[in-house]
Amino acid sequence: MKTRLSTILILLIFLSLKFTLVNAQEVEFRNVTKEELLKQKSDIDSTAGAEILYYNREVFFNVTYSSVYLVTEVHKRIKFYNDRPEDLAYATEKIRLYIKESNEEVSKIKAYSYNLKNNYIEETKLDKSQIFENELSESTAEVSFTLPKVKKGTVVDFTYRIQSPYYWSIDEFQFQFDIPAKKISAKIYTPQDFRFNRINKGYIVPKFKEETKVDQRLGGNAVVYNYDVENVVPLKEESLVDNIENYRGGVLFELTYLKRSNGTIKNFAQTWADVAKTIAYTEDYDYNIKRDGVFKDDIDFIVDKNLETVELAKEILSHAQKSIKWNGRKSKYFQNGIRNAYKENSGNSADVNLSLVAMLRYAGINASPIIISTRDNLKPLYPTVDRLNYVIAYFKHNNEDYYLDATDPFSEINILPIRAYNWNGIMVDNPNKVWKLVDLKIPQPSKYSSIISGTLNEEGIIKGKISVKKENHYAYLAKKKYNALAEEDYLIEKEENLNNILIENYEAENIYDSGDFKESYSYEYENAVDIIGDKIFLKPILFYKDQENFFKEKERKYPIDFIFPFKDKYLINLKIPENYEVSSLPKSLKIKFGESSAYYQFILSNNGKFIRLAVDYELMQTKIAPQDYNTLKEFYDQKIAKEEEQIVLTKIK
Repeated sequence: MKTRLSTILILLIFLSLKFTLVNAQEVEFRNVTKEELLKQKSDIDSTAGAEILYYNREVFFNVTYSSVYLVTEVHKRIKFYNDRPEDLAYATEKIRLYIKESNEEVSKIKAYSYNLKNNYIEETKLDKSQIFENELSESTAEVSFTLPKVKKGTVVDFTYRIQSPYYWSIDEFQFQFDIPAKKISAKIYTPQDFRFNRINKGYIVPKFKEETKVDQRLGGNAVVYNYDVENVVPLKEESLVDNIENYRGGVLFELTYLKRSNGTIKNFAQTWADVAKTIAYTEDYDYNIKRDGVFKDDIDFIVDKNLETVELAKEILSHAQKSIKWNGRKSKYFQNGIRNAYKENSGNSADVNLSLVAMLRYAGINASPIIISTRDNLKPLYPTVDRLNYVIAYFKHNNEDYYLDATDPFSEINILPIRAYNWNGIMVDNPNKVWKLVDLKIPQPSKYSSIISGTLNEEGIIKGKISVKKENHYAYLAKKKYNALAEEDYLIEKEENLNNILIENYEAENIYDSGDFKESYSYEYENAVDIIGDKIFLKPILFYKDQENFFKEKERKYPIDFIFPFKDKYLINLKIPENYEVSSLPKSLKIKFGESSAYYQFILSNNGKFIRLAVDYELMQTKIAPQDYNTLKEFYDQKIAKEEEQIVLTKIK
């Protein structure tokens, strides 16, 4: 009996080992199978033009007598189902490296392409001459390579190693991509004396296991974090999302402490106040920001006007906008410094806005830098200096908050460029020793008001006049668009957006300066009505209906972001032909979303030969949670349906 049990046990162990070996062979480098090459489409997303068959990332510490390195080994296998340019783009691998102080390095790049040729597997090796390195900025470089002979049906397989001296900074591990992924796995080996926080990101939940085992590379025990996930759907864009990368499945690692050999603990975990102090003690924020000699005479001239504080700040903001042009680079640290940026009339975002802070301080305004993360740079999920990439100016007066950004010629006080509305900010107020996390105030509602008059003739053409006023961010965006185009091109685009009306006698006011943007013009609208027999069918909203319905999806995964609140008003007065009368008029409508989140009012009336429509549309809650999507969708469906309804005019007999 014992012999039989022993035989069964040995057989089970053998089968288990065989199963393990088979699984290992499935993802063994360069062991691409005919089955993979013959595969016609993804089982996860049949529309995908490419798919990650396997992605493995192993991170470990390489400890020597004099140094510690963080090593990352990557193995990736990709299948191509289509040869469209956007699909073949996945044949190029781009590896970002940090090079500012001590360089990160990439090595051991091995890459192969596989195709079926006469029923045989053809392997093509990447040549070393096809590996390129480019410097992207003063602190980052990129190594890239493109696999050869990639077409529909190809499988590519490649590995490489990254060695980093920044052992405390493990890169985000991503579980989700823009194409489906069949199998993703990761192992992170950390010294037992190192402790990391793990912060999950997005909506993908991998299998997770933490264990302790001997790691010969460390010469001792390691804490191992194991992640595995299969059949991952691609990350799909949704309308009105702040930054889709905020929702890409992944995990972040934060070093919280390490235990020294003598038993003492070194803490790395930070609060946002710690982050603010770290930035505050750098030369740029402690010393360089005080170098105000280059602009003293110019600011003295403004100060001598004896303006009230907010008006003085407006003048200084305008001066900064004209004096230092933003070069498009985002940073929280100087590139040129105040003196050189002012003399050369150019600099990065820190050159511009730290100079603005210095100007405000010189003028007697207690201004401070606020460091933020822009919309394209993701929201920081834990206190960190690295995730902050931009700086704006701030001051408080009579208990009111004022935010300024001189990188954009059309921004105003409390009307910042859209990129700045992403998250909270870090205040660095060295003179008053205030270093803290602060809430960035939601901007004032943008206002749009339009008065439209018109006369409808029997041929179905409406002629009339329009006057428009835009305030706050509406004005900011209008000025940017108007000044980015020739006026003719601007009007062509406007005509297309208003259902191809013809615009004449166009006039615009305040196209450069701060304040409201106004425009007026005559119009002719030929596509206004449908004429069937003795009836005219007319939508009273005319050409002002929504250009796009952003809420067509049945369900929503990600929060909705309107960026800023708004209040839209339309007043339409339309005269109908003398020999027609109104036989049918849509009913008025008043609806709301939430208690005060959004409001829509459609009031239609008829007085003899005149039709009057008053529309009020307000949205005050800029962030909408996915669980409220269906209610919001219903609100918009009612709005859109109402604007599709028609007035019926009947010819008088």
